[in-house]
Amino acid sequence: MVVDIPFSVVRKLLFFTVAMVFFPLITFFTTQYLFDHNALLSGGLAALAANLVLVGYLIAAFSEDVPLEPTKKEDEVKLD
Repeated sequence: MVVDIPFSVVRKLLFFTVAMVFFPLITFFTTQYLFDHNALLSGGLAALAANLVLVGYLIAAFSEDVPLEPTKKEDEVKLD
């Protein structure tokens, strides 16, 4: 079973995967540097950053415009 996944979906998934890795890490170490190695604050802000990326992905995924089912005309054209 071959599934044709649009390139925009793959690009969006890769972007948010990279953001999920690097945004919390950058947030954690930047906060560590700026606020005298406060681990509680750094960890909390890194968790907040990860949640922001997750919410951003959910909003982007639910707002994309991908057709769910092909129409009857498309099925007829493919058979000919």
